[in-house]
Formats: sequence, C-alpha cells, structure tokens
Amino acid sequence: MGGFLFLFVVVLQLSESLQGEPATSSSLKCDLGSNLCRDGSECVLHSHMCDGKPDCRDGSDEEDCGSGCNENQFQCTEGKECIDEAQVCDGISQCQDRSDEHQCMKQTEGCEHHCDKSRCLPSNVVCDGVKDCLDGTDETHCEDQDEEDISTPLKPDTSGSSSNPIKCPLGSKPCKDNAACVVYDHVCDGEDDCRDGSDEEECLSTCETDQFQCSHGKKCIEKSQVCDGVLQCQDRSDEQGCAKHMEGCAHQCDDKSCIPSSFLCDGEMDCKDGSDEANCAHESCSATEFTCASGQCVSATVRCDGHPDCWDRSDEERCTKAPICTTKQRCPQSKECLVQEWICDGEEDCKDGTDEKDCLVVPLNCGEFQWLCKSKTMCIPTTWRCDGMKDCDDGSDETECGVVTCLPHQFQCSSQECLDPALVCNGINNCTDGSDEGGHCQTTCTEADRSRCSQGCYSTPRGTHCYCAAGFRLMEDGLTCADIDECESQSPSVCSQLCINTPGSYQCDCQQGFIMEAGGQRCKITGEPFLLTSIQTDLFLFGLRSGSLDVLSSSAKKAILSLDYDWKQQRVFWVSLDTDSIRWSSLDQKTTGTLIKEVRADSVAVDWLGRNLYWIDGVNSQIAAIRMATMTVKSLDHSVILDEDLDQPRSLALLPQKGLMFWTEIGNVVKIERAGMDGSERTVVVNSSLGWPGGVAVDTISDRVYWTDERLKAIGSATLDGDDIPICLSFKTTNPFSLAVFNDILYWSDAKRRVVQAAHKISGKNRQVLLKRPRQPFGVKIIHPLLQMGIESPCEKIHCSHMCVLAPGPKGVCRCPSGLLLAEDGVTCSSLVKSAFLLMLSPSTVTQIYLQSQHTAAVLKGWPEHLALQVPSINEASLMDYSLRDRTLFLTDDGTTSLSSFKLKDSDLNFQGQLLKLLGDTITAMALDWVTLNIYWSSNKQPRLQVTSITGTHTAVLIKEGIGRLESIALHPPSGRVCFANLGRHGKSTLHTTVECANMDGTERNVVKEDTVRPTSLVFSNNGETIYWADTGLGTICSVLLAGSGYRELKAGDGLAAMALSDDMLLWMTVSDKTRLWYRDEQHQNKLWFEVGTQVVSLKAFSKSSQAGSNQCAENNGNCQHLCLPTPRGRTCNCGHDHILVNATHCSPEQRCPFGSRLCLDQLSCQLVEKFCNGHVDCSDHSDENCVNLKQVSGVEVPDPTQPHSSSPPLPFPLSSLSETTTINTTLNVSSQLMNLDAQKCSQTRCSGNGHCVEISGNTACVCSLGYRGDSCQDHLLKTMQGPIIYGATGLCVGVVVIAVIAVLVKRKKRSAGPAAVKEMSMSDLEKKTETTPSTQTVPQDTDKSEVKPLN
Repeated sequence: MGGFLFLFVVVLQLSESLQGEPATSSSLKCDLGSNLCRDGSECVLHSHMCDGKPDCRDGSDEEDCGSGCNENQFQCTEGKECIDEAQVCDGISQCQDRSDEHQCMKQTEGCEHHCDKSRCLPSNVVCDGVKDCLDGTDETHCEDQDEEDISTPLKPDTSGSSSNPIKCPLGSKPCKDNAACVVYDHVCDGEDDCRDGSDEEECLSTCETDQFQCSHGKKCIEKSQVCDGVLQCQDRSDEQGCAKHMEGCAHQCDDKSCIPSSFLCDGEMDCKDGSDEANCAHESCSATEFTCASGQCVSATVRCDGHPDCWDRSDEERCTKAPICTTKQRCPQSKECLVQEWICDGEEDCKDGTDEKDCLVVPLNCGEFQWLCKSKTMCIPTTWRCDGMKDCDDGSDETECGVVTCLPHQFQCSSQECLDPALVCNGINNCTDGSDEGGHCQTTCTEADRSRCSQGCYSTPRGTHCYCAAGFRLMEDGLTCADIDECESQSPSVCSQLCINTPGSYQCDCQQGFIMEAGGQRCKITGEPFLLTSIQTDLFLFGLRSGSLDVLSSSAKKAILSLDYDWKQQRVFWVSLDTDSIRWSSLDQKTTGTLIKEVRADSVAVDWLGRNLYWIDGVNSQIAAIRMATMTVKSLDHSVILDEDLDQPRSLALLPQKGLMFWTEIGNVVKIERAGMDGSERTVVVNSSLGWPGGVAVDTISDRVYWTDERLKAIGSATLDGDDIPICLSFKTTNPFSLAVFNDILYWSDAKRRVVQAAHKISGKNRQVLLKRPRQPFGVKIIHPLLQMGIESPCEKIHCSHMCVLAPGPKGVCRCPSGLLLAEDGVTCSSLVKSAFLLMLSPSTVTQIYLQSQHTAAVLKGWPEHLALQVPSINEASLMDYSLRDRTLFLTDDGTTSLSSFKLKDSDLNFQGQLLKLLGDTITAMALDWVTLNIYWSSNKQPRLQVTSITGTHTAVLIKEGIGRLESIALHPPSGRVCFANLGRHGKSTLHTTVECANMDGTERNVVKEDTVRPTSLVFSNNGETIYWADTGLGTICSVLLAGSGYRELKAGDGLAAMALSDDMLLWMTVSDKTRLWYRDEQHQNKLWFEVGTQVVSLKAFSKSSQAGSNQCAENNGNCQHLCLPTPRGRTCNCGHDHILVNATHCSPEQRCPFGSRLCLDQLSCQLVEKFCNGHVDCSDHSDENCVNLKQVSGVEVPDPTQPHSSSPPLPFPLSSLSETTTINTTLNVSSQLMNLDAQKCSQTRCSGNGHCVEISGNTACVCSLGYRGDSCQDHLLKTMQGPIIYGATGLCVGVVVIAVIAVLVKRKKRSAGPAAVKEMSMSDLEKKTETTPSTQTVPQDTDKSEVKPLN
C-alpha cells in the first residue's frame, strides 16, 4: 500500500510541475467540483471557496464572499462559509474547520467521529475503507476528500517548507515535506508511504508492557484498545480472534474468547483448546457404579456384559468369562457381542476392528430425500446440497450450484464473486475476470447523485449506483435503502434461540435459564442433561456430558415402547407390551410402582404443569388422562380427553406451556394433529409429505413439532401450525422410532440399527452415536430441569372436584371421569340426574351426549362432555336406532350394504352380527320397534315399507303401492302407528313428496302432509299424537297431528340436516363449514349449543319416556308365530313373504312357486332355491340377496330363510335342502331377465284361471292359488279328497314332512361340521321369544317398569 501511494504522489508531483508552468497555448482546465483562480495558475475546490483561508496565490478564492449567513444557516467559525442548520451536528463535517460538528457530543480522548448514537471513533479509522460504524457513516462522503487529493494539486515548497501547508482529508496527516498525505493506518506500519519516509520515523521498535504491537509494522496501541470493537491496527490484528465479552468472564481461551465460570468443568468443551475442561477434579463413582479407566462412571450391571460402555472399553476388560451373547454373534478376537446390522456399518464395534474388514462395496441406493455424491460412496440429505459446506468426501455437493447470490449490499462480479462496494473501481482487479474495473469507473458520483441515494453512491464499471451499508438492501427504486430483518430472512436462523432485529444488524438473546456462548449467537445450559431411553425391557440414564450410564429399576417382561418423566416427583412413567397398566420407576433407582391399572396405553406423556398423565388407548382409539398421584388410582377415575374421529393414534407429545398436545395418526389417513390438552381447538397440522409417522416431539425453543417417519426413513419437522415442512434428516436413519429435542440437538432411537443418535436439529449435521447396544432401543426423552419449569400452573387457581386439565393459552378447565357430568359451577362433578341423551352418528363413531351437560350460555368450540363409541368394522355408517331396554345399537353401513347390531358393555360396542346383508342395494330408511325388536326398513331396490324380525328370518312387505323412495321412518309401538317420508313419483318428471302415516301392520294409510320438499328425521311425540320432521329443503322443522291438522313449522336456518325430540325439547343439526347443534330454549329462542369439525350423518334423542309404554306384542310375541305387528286396536300376526296365515297366529308356506323354487319379495317371479344368497342378483328387486349373516351364539341356530318352523302344518310338496347362508364379500349388480308374458292370458289358459304364470330357467310354469294343484292348477283339493282319504293323505304328508325335515337337519349338521361351514350368531333370548309356538294367550304388560340404563 505504501509503495502504491508513493507512486501516486510522484504522479501528482509531475502533474503539479506541468501545471505550474506558464500557460502558453491553452488555459488551465479545472476538474469537476473546483474553480480556477483569477490568475489562472491553479484550481481550488468549491469547498475551499470563501472558507476564510486564501488558497489561490492571488487570494481570489476569498473575494466576493457574503458578509453574513441567512437566518436558517450556520456560519463556520473560520472563514465565511454558510451551511444549512440541518447539516449542523449531523455527523458529517461541512465546515473545513469542522466547527459544525463541534460540541455535538461529549468529546473523549481520541474521539474524531460520532456514530451509532453513543460511539466515537478516532480520526485514523475514518475514511479508511473499513466500516466501523453500524450505520457506515465513517465511510460516507469520503469521495470528496479523495477528489481533493486528485483534483487539487499542491506544489510543495522548494525550500522544504511552505507558507500554505497541505490540506489532508479526514483520517490522514501530511508528510513532513508537505508533498503528500498519508492515512493514519499507514503510519508506523513498516512501509514508507511518504517520499521522505517521515511516516515511519519516531516509531517505537518495541512496545511497552502495557501496550499491544500490531502484527504488521511497529505500531503500538494500548491493551485496553484490543478487542474493543474499534480498529487501531491497519492489519486489524487488534480485533482479530475476539469474542463477545460476557458478564462474569472468568476464563480466557487461547483464541482470546472469554467464558463465564459456569462453563468451567461442566463436561462440555467450550474453548477450542479444551482449557476450560482441563485440571478438573472428577467426582468419584458410587458403590453401584463401575469406574472406567478414563474416570467415566457406568452402572455395575453393564460390567462384562459383552458390550463396551466405557469410552475406553475398560468395562469389558479382565472379565473372568466370556458373556453370553443373545445375538449369537461376537467379535472373533475381542469377543464383544455383535448384531448383524453393525457389521460393515462404518463404525468399529470390535476392538480389533474385524467388523469393518473385508466389507463388500455395494452400489448405494439413496433414499427419496437423499443425494448421491459423485464419488458414489456417500448419500447425503438433499438439504446439504449447495449449503456452503462440503459434506461429500469429494466435495461434489458444493459444485455446480448455479449462480451465487451475494448479500444485498455487495457487488457481484461477472465471475460470480461478491465484493464490498469499496473494492469496486479502486484501480485493483478484485474480480478474477476484472469486471470490477474499467468501463465507466472514471464517472464519479455528483452531489445530485449523493442527494438522491439514501445512504451513499459509488462508481461501477456500469456507471454510478446507489449503495447500502451491510444489513440494508436497495429497494426497487434503486435509491432507497431498507433494513434487512436478519431474524426472519435467514435460514438457518442466525441466532439459536431469540433474535432481536436492529437497524442494519441484529442481536441474539437466550431464553430464561440459558447462557449466551462466547460467539454471541448460540445458547447453552448449565447443569448436565441426561438421555432417558428404554432399551428393550431396561431403562437407561445416560449423561450427555459425563458419559455416565445408569440402569433404573424395571419390572417389565416385554419391551417398553413409551416413557416420560416428571421432574417434580423424580419419576419415570412407562408402558410395556406385557401389562394393562402404567407403571413408574424412581430416578434414584430405589423404588417402582403402578400409577393406574386396567388401562391399555400405547404412548404416555406427562403434563408436568397441570399434574396429569396422558396416554393413547389405540384399541379404543382415544386419548385419556388421569391425575398424577403418589398412590395407585382406579381406572374409573380417568377422563377421556379426545375420542372422536381417532382411527389409529400412535404417539403423543404435550406442550403444557401453551396447553397443546400433538399426536401422530397412522390409520386410513396418515396425519399429525394438534388440539388443546382439553381436546378443544382440534386441527390437522401435517397431512402431506408423510409415509408412516411414528414418534412425535415438540421443540419448546423453536416452537416446532418433530416426528419420525419409518416408511420414509427420515425425520421431519414443521411449525406448530404446520408451515415450513423440511425433511430434517435422512442420513443413516434406517428405522427411526422415537425422538426428543433439546436446545440445538435432536435425539432419536433407531430400532433396526440398535443405536441412539444425536445431530443438529436443523441441518442434521454433526451426527454422533450416543448409545449402541445389542438390544433394541425404543422410547427417548431428555431430562433437564429447564424443560419442566418457568411457568405458573393455571390449575392452581381452580379448585376442581376431580381433575383440572390445560386448555390452549394455557388456561385451566375442570374435567370429570366417565359416568359423571360437570355441574353448572364448572368445577364440581356430579352424577346423572336426567338420563336423556343424544346419539350423534359419524361414519365410524357413535357419540353420546347427556342433555344434562347443556348448562352453559357460551357456545362450545368443540364437543361437550360426551362418550365416543368406536363402531367395530363400520366405516360408512348412515342410519341408527337404539334399544334402551336391551342396550343394543342398530346401524346400517353403506360400505357393506348391511344392517348390524351391537351390544353395549362397559363403554364398548360389541359386534352381535348382521341382521341383513344386501347386494347391489342400499338401505335408505330404518327404524326399530323397541317392543318386539322388529326392524322396519326400505331400500333403493326395494322401495317398500318392509318389516324384518330381529333374527332376520322373516320379512314381510307392508306397503308397496304409491311409494317412490322412503327416506325416513318413525315408529310409536304403544299406539301401533308408523309414519314415513315418501318421495313418491307421479308422472315422468314431477316428484311429489309426502309425509304419510299408517298402522304398524300397514293398514289405514293416510297422508298427513303433502307438498313437502325433503322431509327427514321423522320422530313421534311421546304421546304418539304428533309427528315431527326436519325439511332440509326448506330449512324448517315441521310438526302435524296424525289426523292431518295442526300443522306448525319453525325456521331453523340454512344447512339443516337432522332433528331430534327429547321430552318436548327440540334439537337440530346444521352442516356447513362446521357441524353445529342447536336447541330451543324455554323462552322459545334458537340457541347454538356447540360446533365441531366432525362429520355427523344422523341424530337421535333417547330418554326414559321416549321408549315407555307397551302393546299386545310385548309378551310371547303376541302369540304370533312369525311377526307380531301392533295396531291401535291390538295387534296383527303376519307371516314372512313366502308364507300365509292358516289361522290368526300360525303360518304355512305359500304354494305359489313350483317345487325347488322360492318367491321373490316383490312377488313377480320365482327363483330356484340355489339362487338365493349365492352372491348373484336374480330377483328384479334384489331380494334374493337379502341374506342373514348372524354368528352362532350358545349353539342356537337361526333358521334358514326358507326353512319352516317345526310347528308348521303339513306341506303339499316335499322340501329340498338348502345351502347354508354365507357372507357375501362381493357386490354384483346383475338383474334377472324375466320373460315379458301376457300374465292375464297365460293365467287363464295355461293355469286354468286358478294360478299365475312364472318363468323358471326358461320354462313357463304355473303357481297355483291356495286349494289348487296340478301342472295346470286343474285339481281342487277339497273336491278330490273326501272323508278318510283326507285323513290318510294328511297323515302320509305329515310323515313325509317329518322325514324331510330330519334329512335336512342331518345334512345341515354334517355341513356345519365341515371346514367350509360358516358359523352363525343369533340372540338366543330373542330367538326363544320369537320362534316358540305359543299355547296360551297372555295379557301384555307394561315394559317400562325398569329404569332406563344409560349408554355408559
């Protein structure tokens, strides 16, 4: 630098000599920004005009100057220069004598330039090309001063002195000969910059003891100026290797960084030279520990276990006998136990290294989120590609990275390098291609340019441009500079924890309990954190700094898959595969116990703030919680937090500081969900970029959720709202199971490789193996008091009678165990007073809500207190009904086109069997006669009002004329009335919808309301005199008396989907973006009760009075052999569709089909018996596939649909045996092709007018009416059989029938014993009631004498 300036001075002197000669042919031309003196001998800068000092030899620069300044101007102390008052004390000197910047701030020794509000710099660092001020003002407006050197040639006095001393720019001093100026940084730097060498004179050869000598040259500065943030040395050596000084600095590392006393001997190396951990006294190991040769402490139980746990392997030395290796593999020489996954895994597990010898080189197959290095020897995560750090062994991950993006304040070379603007157009090629020089570099910034630029202007080869200081970016207008928010714009974050943006810069800070490291960006903790992990049946505690290894007491016989800890109680809670309980072990290794018995838990999580323990019950698909107590608590004391729409929840993590919980779902739809710890505000966080999410953890520092993905072999993360989802890690993560996050580190277990690893939580780099043992690791947690402290529990202010749980915020809310309801005071749990409840049906769940829980005026953003019942094997439930007396739920499933029953027991639904299994058909309406348990129903292919017995054996058609489609059925068994919504069709294009009623035997049918739009949810009033319904087309709730009068309606609003009635209380449901439940209060106002995001397809209300009363069918099935149907005046006995009544109670098969065939339900055709329930549709109404699919219970069989009861009268023709009813797994839509016969003509000619024609297997046959027989129905039974012949024939028929029945039963018994036999199930108690031949008529009794049993 000194040599270059010397050459520059020589050039100036030659220029001055030339300009000093008298002008002959042409006058002197001044550069831009200067004026010619009157005598034409020299040029003077504009800033030197009228400044009070003559610069021209003739003094013309001080002539014609104003005597005073204007009112809004300031006059410099020396001379007559006037400047604007706004320029006074603005940090920039406009007066030559700097009087406009005097007395602006308190002057300090060596202070020359004020900036950053409180900072002052010496003159030697101003305009030195290095920005020392955060606002960069020490390097602004330096161009004018450079111009002074270039455009104002100053001739030195030949005598060695000058009457006019040279004027040097700010930050420099004149040489002794006044021939040139030299910047302060070049004084005493070891190189001559002045021609006379005066800049290197009077320099000390050595510095004093209290001084610091710069690395280059002889310059000495005070030691107090070292690492003070201000450059005094030209080579910046006084500020190199400095770290941010922290309060309480106790130890200085060799790199001059300073650390506090808390960092000393804490087990973590903070100094690069490790001096902070040197000369530390090691604590002695306890009596239950083994002391490694290195001083490390490990549990004595791992001594000589075949696997080295000491870092120096000393725990496996001098063992008396070789350990037994459960893996059946060991190192050939050093005898350590091995597993197959450790061989050739890149890590030496054998002391002799034999596990990594002779390894085959196999082609690498990188995962979905990995990149193959060009050497083809490594796979790295795709996020490591072109991140500025070489991760591949050949460095190929940092090649071919495309265009380099420079910082906003930098100049980008054509060769892609990034330069500071000060290095552009400085006469030196700093770009490899020289693109920073040449071009328009000679074009300098004018005053107008500088005034337009908000921070500064500089020359570039492409012309002048505005520039911004570091930490700012140039806006689109090319003039304005805007601050860069480093805290938001950079990834990874510049600060490990808290980041505070400042103008042009930023400041890092740490959360409570953490300490800033020496670098000023990362935070660390005091005290050693511990890794808690379950390795098969053992609980290990590993010191992350000391390497100590302890084994906690455990009674597990099978693998411990999940664990968590409570710092306050010093307990570890865990669950294993061999118990139905949640157990605990103390951290002091002394005691164990059980928190709760008789619960099924797959994942546990501790709410250390609210003092509760949460767990996932995967079998019942629910999340439950219970108070943490010192003694074992009862399973009935737990509360169900969430049980709606949970398919297969896998893992659970809590964030008590915010009252939130997160869980992974691996059912039909894989996702990660979030809700309040009270179950409220549920939302999906992640539902994409997932394979098989397993473990889940929350990082409380960065507010992110992390999860393992076993299918993708990766670890992912997202914000708590589900944004910003990078794949964090996919390097050697073959089977990630569980994970934990603490500070900057991510920890996870790999069950396949049998290791517990750690890596940086953002980049995935700096991976290290913490534990590697022959048995599989599962649960992982980090123990440190900082993770469970720092906030007051909201539950401490609420005195809940049973349990307080955290809601989002967090805030505390009271919850009750199952069977109790929260009282109006919001804190007390009380037993049921009113047993009325709602059932809300979702596709796979039935939710019970007691109406007693409706006591709050506020709208609930979630479910009220409820019980969710998962319906086994049902995914598309559509219709439901319930028997209070039998605690039996009846459901239709559109997915399997079936009607099934479920018994409720101990809050679980147990599958009883299918009552109906249709094929190519869907049930559209269904209602339960809760007295007889007969099912009234209709379907798409069978648009009729039909009734089927509880066993599914008998089905009768009650109403078929004038029905287009039935969409809702309501029954009132005590009065014997039925109502239904009929979407009847009249004409080809009109749809006429009515609400109709009839007796439950189908008689006395009448229309109670015409011209409805879309009636649904029909329900009777308790007295049976009024029918209610919801008209979803009109958005109204309607009611009318059964006589057809007294029509009323209530406007319910848009989205009306269903309604229910409970003891004259109206409730209804609307569906839009949410499912909302409304009710009508005592003031006849519509009130919103709650809203949920769950899909609800049906709604019904039940109470003690809703199924009260009785009828003549209640006892002994009304003495009816098949179906007992109540009516207003008594009851009617009815037979299955292919039977007829022979008297008031008994049925006999109808003679309408030829031998070996059966009548379809629509009575239009007969089909061979083998075609019924064979998986193919043959009847036009699909009724041949109305099949019974009940399991067998207590050895009682359900009769086949064609099998007569044993008490039936003799048949006129023998029976053929039928195949067993089997489950139909496929749905076929095949219609039988019937011949289009002239039925009336055929019946008259072919069947003698005594029957009707049918098509059977392509042939026409007669189905004779009752009392006729023969191929053409020509014989009348009464005329051909007289007297004794009749009795003889009858006896013969009886004998034939008995023999045939015995043959059928024997054949069935043989079939049922074969491997292809299908077990069938029926309700034995109902079978006995409905299939026993009555002998006496009994008086019906009131069935409502017993108390209604609640669902739970």
